Parts: sequence; C-alpha cells; structure tokens
Amino acid sequence: MNKKIENLSINEIFKSRKEFIPEIGEQLRDKKEVEIKIGKDEKVKIDYREISIMEKENKEADAVLLLPGFGSGWEGISELGFSLACEGRRVIMPSLPGYGNSENPSKKYYDTDNFENEADAVNSFLEQVDLKDKKVHLIGHSMGSEILASLAKKYSDKISSLVLLNPAGIKEKENAIKLSSKFILSGMQTSIDFNVKTFFSGDREYQNELKKYIPKTRSPFEKNRISQRLAETRKVSNGNLLKKIKKIEVPITYISGELDTVYPPGNESDENSQLTQIIKNVRNKSQLETSVMIGLRHNTTIAPDEITATNIEHYLEVAETKK
Repeated sequence: MNKKIENLSINEIFKSRKEFIPEIGEQLRDKKEVEIKIGKDEKVKIDYREISIMEKENKEADAVLLLPGFGSGWEGISELGFSLACEGRRVIMPSLPGYGNSENPSKKYYDTDNFENEADAVNSFLEQVDLKDKKVHLIGHSMGSEILASLAKKYSDKISSLVLLNPAGIKEKENAIKLSSKFILSGMQTSIDFNVKTFFSGDREYQNELKKYIPKTRSPFEKNRISQRLAETRKVSNGNLLKKIKKIEVPITYISGELDTVYPPGNESDENSQLTQIIKNVRNKSQLETSVMIGLRHNTTIAPDEITATNIEHYLEVAETKK
C-alpha cells in the first residue's frame, strides 16, 4: 500500500513539457469568474482558472479540482496544475473567498469551528462549472485537504476520489504559534532545496516562464483579510481530518513528502505517525492508497511538482478502475 517515489530527472521532464507553456500560459491569463452562494443569503465572486493541453487531454478521464493550502489562491498551485495538465487532465483551480482576486466573505463565513462553509463554497463553485455530468477528482494541499475532505464527506455522489496532499488537520489541539513557525521554517528549507536542485537544470527557467502568464493577485494578508487567516489557523490547529475520513466513502490517496517537517508522514511501524493514523481511521481500507515521496518536503506543489503530478496521476487512474 505504501509506495515510495524516487526523484526523476528534472531536466528530462522539463524538456518534454517546455513546449506546452505558451498554451497553458494563455489559459492562465484568461480571467474566469463566477458568482457562488455561501451561507443562506450571501454571494461572492470567485476567481478561477481551467487549464488543459489539447494535444494531451484525455476527455474520457475525470477532471481534477485542485485546491491550495493556507495563504494561497489558485496562482500558488498553478505549477502543479500545469504538470497535471501535462499528464492529460483537465484541471480546475479556484481561489476561495478571501483569497487571490476572489471577493472577501463576511465574518460569518469563516468565523466557525470547522471548514464546512468552505466545503459548501467549493460545492457551489462546482455547480457553476461545466463538468458535463462527470464526477471530479479532488486534490487538496495542506489545509486544502481538510476542506476537500469535508466536501467528499458531504457530497460523495459528485466525487471520483480524494487526494490528501501533505494534509493538515490530523493532530488535535496543535499549538497555532508552533505550527506557524513550522510553516516558516519549512518554506525556508524548500527554497534552499529548490535553489540546489535547479542550479544545473532547466526547471527554474520553466517556472519563471510560466510565472510570466500569472496575473497579479491580491495578498492573502491584506489588513481586511487577516482575521480570516487567524480563524483558519485556529481551525486547522483543531485537527478534525481523521474524524472526516472515517465517513468518506470514495477512494482516498494519502501523499506526503518524506522530509515534511510541518506534518511529518512517519512510517507504518510507528502507531502515532501521521501515515498510521490515516490508515487506521480511513473508512474503507481497500479504497486507500498511500505514497511517501523521497526527498520532498511540505510544499510538494512546486519544484519538483512534476514528480508530484506523475505520482498523483498514477493514483487517479487507480481510483478510476475502482468505479
């Protein structure tokens, strides 16, 4: 069940995908916006993007909804989205209310003890997107995992599978200040790793080229967004993910970086590890796949995001065989 993925050659992957950057880039520039309902009487406009590569897209396969973690709109996960498009997927990337260029929600939306309102917002968004009556794979990174777990629990009839990518929300009552420190340190370590790994490769060039197409977005830490960020930190520190996956019926894939210091995966021999807790609490063991990617940290959505995408695509195909 637990599969470890070795790093592939970034140079070789880059060469095979470089030609598709202009096609995806134009789609990233193409502003898309839809009004969704949140709560009983509140509506907000959501900024999002849909990307795919005409030459590669498998129109028979289910689309992917990609949701970033804390502090990021769709632009922060666009590199992984590009790599998944290179795998032949149609990728849909929304910025939740209060992120990116999406409108800010009221305090009533985010000042809660859970992520149910956020999950309902994603569901409302999905109802506005043309999926041609197909189900969708959910891929959430970090905090996005817990949000999408809430969605998969409530609306399983719409979901093909759930991918928990470096998931947050497993450890109960985690100290929010210590957790924030872990995120900062992990970001620094990831930056160092990236500089070392890309010094002699074309990956930095490919990333810089892709970023040219990403429009400027509002900061998630603007003054009028800080209270929402604080509320999210509190909620993710409560650790409700395990309770949710006990009730999820669709296939679940757990993917983490071996060197993730924010939410370390550990191993199955440790009964207290994150990996073991996932395995113990998932509702249907036959529907669970796990993978620990060697040499990667918490932010597996950036270089080498190509490795993450290849890994994810394998498990999406596995989930589709279980229909």
